Amino acid sequence: MVPAIAEEAVDKAVVKDEPQGERKDSKKIKKKSKKRSKSKK
Repeated sequence: MVPAIAEEAVDKAVVKDEPQGERKDSKKIKKKSKKRSKSKK
């Protein structure tokens, strides 16, 4: 188990590396791909 504090630090580091806009787009793309895989099944 990773401590919650460590996870928060990693999240902040990721936000600094990637713009929030790109991060939101990647989340939307992942959700769409999941929906497509479910519909195929």
